Amino acid sequence: MKKTLLAVAAALAASVISSQAQVYSQNVVGYYNVTVPAGKFVLVGNQLNLDNTNSISSIFTGLFSDANAVTNTTIWLWNYGSQQYSSYQYFTGADADNNFLLSGAQNGFYDNSGDYITSPLGVGAGAFLQNPALVPVTATVVGTVAQGTNNIVLGHAFSLVASPIPVSTNIASALEGFVGTSDPNGVNNDVAWVWNAGVQQYSSYQFFTGSDADNNFLASGDVNGFYDNSGDYINLAPLVGNGFFIQHVVAGSETWTNTFTVQ
Repeated sequence: MKKTLLAVAAALAASVISSQAQVYSQNVVGYYNVTVPAGKFVLVGNQLNLDNTNSISSIFTGLFSDANAVTNTTIWLWNYGSQQYSSYQYFTGADADNNFLLSGAQNGFYDNSGDYITSPLGVGAGAFLQNPALVPVTATVVGTVAQGTNNIVLGHAFSLVASPIPVSTNIASALEGFVGTSDPNGVNNDVAWVWNAGVQQYSSYQFFTGSDADNNFLASGDVNGFYDNSGDYINLAPLVGNGFFIQHVVAGSETWTNTFTVQ
């Protein structure tokens, strides 16, 4: 998957955000690209605020549309309450008019009845994009980088999330701020489920504090973060524009708090 992040100040002064150089400027706006290979699914994340509404029909550009509804880019939204997906196809207004016998339709996502979908995909949320076409599609997301304190509530189940800032670095780092639930016996730990677009499969990793990792894996000197079943520490750093699942096993909810500091 090709990922591109370009961040510029509102006054068009360049200020590139990366995991290597933490250089920020005020009122940072920009875009990133996520390429969805032909015939595959990619788990994308929204890391920019477009208009405080962030409708799925507004935040993406560059998607495929087909007047006959065959190769349209499809979004799969995760419903936390039901723990199920809903799917919608992308159409240009003209293709929606043709397919649903409408007049004056807008570009965006539609359900099977021809209803225009404005469901939000907020900053820090994720969804699957499916590309049924025979060539790759590059989805572009434009908006403003979230500043200040960003809170993502993780309930007792699977939550489809993304880092609230467009930086590819370990989510257990101080910059990302993920502090999950840890169990010294490896039973009630939070689990991250990361989608591999190349093989179209998940990999899963458990969150441990350093002391709990020491206890569970009979090690010494471990640090907070995600571990595989062999006790190897995983640098869990999803690429810019990627989403992932967090499975919160214990009852109740927890809050992932991220603070973006303007410097």
